Amino acid sequence: MTSCLFQFDHVGANPYSLSEVIIATNNFRIQIGKGGFGPVYYGKLEDGQEVAVKVLDAKSSQGPYEFFNEVSKISRPFNDVVCR
Repeated sequence: MTSCLFQFDHVGANPYSLSEVIIATNNFRIQIGKGGFGPVYYGKLEDGQEVAVKVLDAKSSQGPYEFFNEVSKISRPFNDVVCR
């Protein structure tokens, strides 16, 4: 998982260390959804910003390439509904 975090740099998402993600999600405590890639967790960054953390499940039929493609698409605001 740690190696995947470093690959986000090229897709436009803000890279966070695994320890930062664990702290933000309170050790992945609150699952707020589940998609084709796996679970989505609620998190709060140190500055108070609330975030959703998508996790690629090893059991997912989709692979890392598709996961990074989705992260790339949703990390760039493209309308009024999606914002940072």
